[in-house]
Order: sequence, then structure tokens, then C-alpha cells
Amino acid sequence: MPKGDGTGPNGMGSKSGFGKGQAPQGGRGRMSGSVSGGPSGNCVCPNCGHNESHLRGQPCNQRQCPKCSTMMTRN
Repeated sequence: MPKGDGTGPNGMGSKSGFGKGQAPQGGRGRMSGSVSGGPSGNCVCPNCGHNESHLRGQPCNQRQCPKCSTMMTRN
């Protein structure tokens, strides 16, 4: 606080709308609330529509479709 007025180095004092410890991304913390699929779900081929159950520890985007060899996506 250069002037001791509570504004800090960039002029964002208590009027900025963010309290101490609150992130400007909505308080979600690290990774900003990105969503992962979790252990359940399906892997789907975006090319032919083939559907397989997701295997834990193996991301869908690293699996090839057994029908058309396209990389699969998570559904």
C-alpha cells in the first residue's frame, strides 16, 4: 500500500467488490470450476456414433473407435 490508504498497488481497494480470499472468477478456486466427467459415463465416436462405456483411468479422447478408428469423445 503505497499511500497507506488501503487501495494497494493497482488502486483496487475495498470498493472493487472482491473480499479477502475471494477469487474474481466467482470463488471457484484453482482451475475455475472446470468439469471432469468422473468415473461413469460413455465414450462416443463423433464420426459413426458408436457408444462404449468409459473405462476408469483411460480418457475417451485417447481411445479409438473399433468401427472407424476415429478418436472418441466423452458423453
